[in-house]
Amino acid sequence: MNKKMISAIVGTVLAGTMMMPAPASAQSLRSQERFVSERCIENPRLRGCQDWRQNRHRWGQSQYRQWYRWNQPSIGSSIAAGIFGFAIGAAIGSNANRSSSSWDAHVARCEARYRSYNPRTDMFLGYDGQYHRCRL
Repeated sequence: MNKKMISAIVGTVLAGTMMMPAPASAQSLRSQERFVSERCIENPRLRGCQDWRQNRHRWGQSQYRQWYRWNQPSIGSSIAAGIFGFAIGAAIGSNANRSSSSWDAHVARCEARYRSYNPRTDMFLGYDGQYHRCRL
């Protein structure tokens, strides 16, 4: 396998993994509350966020499981994430020869601008709940 193909596969896997929420059964109520809190702050229109903000002190395992079911990516979005990840991986692989000083400056700008920026994927989580490539 050539370098571009490996980069594309890695990008696809990373993008697909980042789009999937953690399962409710693997987390304690406290970490579930933190997870839902972060997602509802990032995207307040997610289904169930309004109820969570008003009644989170009464939420138990069944409410968190329902929230995860409502907000889990569909098969179509998983396929789209895979295609998007493949494109990002190809772009990252084709830009592997860029100078490290300009890359370091790019990473510094993106980290300063976006709290959720990931330099390994060159992506950040937007307010729309989707991952976007940093273009600073």
